[in-house]
Amino acid sequence: MFDFPVGEKKESFDSNEFDIETYIYFLMEDRFTGVVRVEGEETGRILIIDGIPYCAIIDDRAGNEAIDEIMKIKGRVNVYFLEKERASYTFHWYSIVRRYPVVSWKPKRKGELRREDIERNKLMEALGIKKPSKTEIKKILETEGMSFLMKN
Repeated sequence: MFDFPVGEKKESFDSNEFDIETYIYFLMEDRFTGVVRVEGEETGRILIIDGIPYCAIIDDRAGNEAIDEIMKIKGRVNVYFLEKERASYTFHWYSIVRRYPVVSWKPKRKGELRREDIERNKLMEALGIKKPSKTEIKKILETEGMSFLMKN
């Protein structure tokens, strides 16, 4: 079986915590280069270069067919950085040597918040911190002498 090399781990989360497709959407916005590995009953891998998913493998399936199956996996999602040179070499090996199909899939943003935003909101809720209203923000800015930052 062909596997993608990985570098330093960026992060790890459970697919029940955050939608994989939305997560990949955000990686694309950030122009991420690396590997998303989803491990459950099966293990799927997606190679992303400069924010574009080029390669996907799950068992004996590759390309868009693999992406469709990877999105269904319930389990651990591990995200790894990968140097662009290694990513390019891996893409060459995947597409030219192994002759696997290139991915032409584009994710849809299903979630409104990034994973970091969700975690921050959970922490604020656990600590009993509420989001300040516009009026409260204006009062804080005026008190601190920064009312020039306010819009009408």
